[in-house]
Amino acid sequence: MFNIKLIKKFIRSHKVISAIGYYVYFSLQSAKRTTYKLISLTFIFIPINKNKIVFCNYYGNGYGDNAKYLCDDLRKQNLNFDLVWLLKNELIEKSEFPKEVRVVEYKSFKALYEMATAKVWIDNSRKEFYPIKRKNQYYIQTWHASMGLKRIEKDAKESLSSSYIKLAKRDSQMCDLMISGSRFRYNLYKNSFWYDGEILKSGTPRCDLFFHNNDNLKIKVLKELNIPLHKKVVLYAPTFRKNVGIDFFKIRYEEIIDELKEKFGGDWIFLNRLHPNIAELADDFKYNNNFYNASHYSDMQELLAITDVLITDYSSSMFDMALRKKICLLYAPDLDKYINDDRGLYFDYRKLPFNSATSLDELKSNIQEFDLDEYKSNIESFHQQIGVYEDGGASRRIVDRIKEICEK
Repeated sequence: MFNIKLIKKFIRSHKVISAIGYYVYFSLQSAKRTTYKLISLTFIFIPINKNKIVFCNYYGNGYGDNAKYLCDDLRKQNLNFDLVWLLKNELIEKSEFPKEVRVVEYKSFKALYEMATAKVWIDNSRKEFYPIKRKNQYYIQTWHASMGLKRIEKDAKESLSSSYIKLAKRDSQMCDLMISGSRFRYNLYKNSFWYDGEILKSGTPRCDLFFHNNDNLKIKVLKELNIPLHKKVVLYAPTFRKNVGIDFFKIRYEEIIDELKEKFGGDWIFLNRLHPNIAELADDFKYNNNFYNASHYSDMQELLAITDVLITDYSSSMFDMALRKKICLLYAPDLDKYINDDRGLYFDYRKLPFNSATSLDELKSNIQEFDLDEYKSNIESFHQQIGVYEDGGASRRIVDRIKEICEK
C-alpha cells in the first residue's frame, strides 16, 4: 500500500522533477478516491440513519472550529443524535472528546461507512475523503473563518493547483448549505466558491463564544496552561509563512509587556501561539513565568475569548476579536514582501480598523498612543461596511436547520 504522505515528502525534500513527481502523487490520490467510491457502493443498500451526523475538522484534526460548537449545541439540547467525529489516527490517543461523541479514524473503512449511512455531513474544509453522496444526505460546509484577509478560492485561482480547483468544484457540487456571518462573506461564497446553493445568514458558530460571559472560561484556560489567575493576557498569533525559521517568529515580549503595563495597568502574561502548520517550532522557545506556550492549546477561539490584547499579522483572528471590539494590534515586519509574494488581500492593509506596525518600535508606539474610543468607532464603521450580522446565535440557528433536515 502506497504511503501518500511519504511520497509527497520525498518529492519535496529531494526535488524530484515536479511535473513527474506531482503527476504520480495526484494520480495516486485520484486512485484512492476511486477506491473510496467503489467501497462505498457496498453501503448503498444500508439505510441512512436520519439521526446520525458526521463531523470533520481540517482533514481529521481535533475537536474544534465551527463543528465543535455545533456539536456542543446538539449535546446541550440532549437530542437523540448519533454524533460521529472523524479524527486522524495519530491524534486519537492524545485527544479528549465529550462522552456523547463517537470518534472514528479519519480515512478508514469505518469512516466511509459512517459517512455513507449518515443523514448529515458537517465539514469546514474541502472534502478529500468521502463516499458516494446519496440522494437523501445533507452536506453543510461551514468553512474555517468568519472573515478573512487573504484572497481565496476563485479569487486566488492563479496561485492554486489544478488538482485543488477540481477538488473545490467537486466539494461545492456536493454541498447543500453554506453559512455566513456578514454580507461580505455571503457574497464571497456566492461569487468565488464555485457554489450556487443556499447560503444561510446565520452567523458563525465558533464566534458565538464572544457574545457570552467568559469568566469561567478564562479560569479554565489559565489553569490548563498553568498560568496564575487574574492575569491580563496578550496573545501573539502570527500566521503561517513558507520558508521561514523560528527566528522570524521571535518577538521581544518583555518590551511589549512593559508597554502594556504602562498603558493599561495590571499584571500581564504573554502567550505565544504559532500556526498549527509549524506549532512544533514553538517548543524551541525559552519560556518563563511571563512567557507561555499556547501553540498546542486545542481551541484558538477559547484563547481569543480570554485574551485582552491580540497581536497578529494577517490572521482572520483579527476579525473575530473585533466582534466584541476587543483590542487587536497588527505587527507585520514583512508586509511588502507578503503582499507581493502571496495571494493578495481583500482589503488595503493600512486601512483596516486596527493599528498596524512593520517594526517593534512602531508596535510599541501604537500601544502608547492607543485610543480605545477611536478604535471602537473604526471597528463599528468597518462592520457597517462589510455588513456584519454576528450576534451569538449562529449555532442555534444551524442546529434548528439540522433538526428540520433530520425530521424529513
